[in-house]
Amino acid sequence: MRNFRLGALFALQFFSVFPIRRNIEPTTRTVRSSLRWLPILGLSIGTFNALMFYGLDSLTSLSLLSLIVFAIIIPAIWSGGLHLDGLMDTGDAFFSYQDKHKRLEVMKDPRTGAFGVLVLLVVLIIRFVFMYEAFLSDFSVIGFLIVVPLLSRCMMMLLLGHGTSARESGLCYFFKKHYNRSVTYWIIGLTLVVCAAMAFLSSYHFIISLAMILASIIVMWGVRVWAIRSFGGITGDVCGALLEGTETCLWFIVWLFYI
Repeated sequence: MRNFRLGALFALQFFSVFPIRRNIEPTTRTVRSSLRWLPILGLSIGTFNALMFYGLDSLTSLSLLSLIVFAIIIPAIWSGGLHLDGLMDTGDAFFSYQDKHKRLEVMKDPRTGAFGVLVLLVVLIIRFVFMYEAFLSDFSVIGFLIVVPLLSRCMMMLLLGHGTSARESGLCYFFKKHYNRSVTYWIIGLTLVVCAAMAFLSSYHFIISLAMILASIIVMWGVRVWAIRSFGGITGDVCGALLEGTETCLWFIVWLFYI
């Protein structure tokens, strides 16, 4: 129980802006526990986002456009822009058109290039369009504000555990060392809970959730293959890029069911 609690604090330190001012020893059990907590962090972010969305819609006269902008910004603030930064670094590295080694060097460069900004804008604008049109069609899609951050982090964990690390250093390598099958079983359990929760709402939501899970697994596996070919393996930045790309893909699935 103590390791589970420390894992929660460790996950908050690394993957959120919460000011956890405590030195936590990164033991194997603590770090492994933090990996299990990451999807729960996504669930918390999504729940807060959905409540904010519903509250602002009920209590203010904000337009749907403004609400969608808030729904995109809030998760980015929660994570401190960590995953968006990974998306931009991955975009800069891939479009540098260098060999694998030089792409990894570009990825480590703290400066952001034009391609990184372009990739960020494309991913967020496309996500905005899918979200806006889905909400315009049926407000009940608000439930997916909770599901999407959870599933995207589940896929990031699966990529971390089942991908090949591009280098023997960095956050990706550090967390991968502590990953084992128990994390995979935990993620499978969470996805089953998602399906059960959606089935409780309606059979239509259940079908959508199954499509979302299938699509996210395909995206994760595709990114794994692409990362090995492009960078020699996965990095922390690639994991962040997967999370952002998966969220956009999941909203595309929702959009398909509601257009």
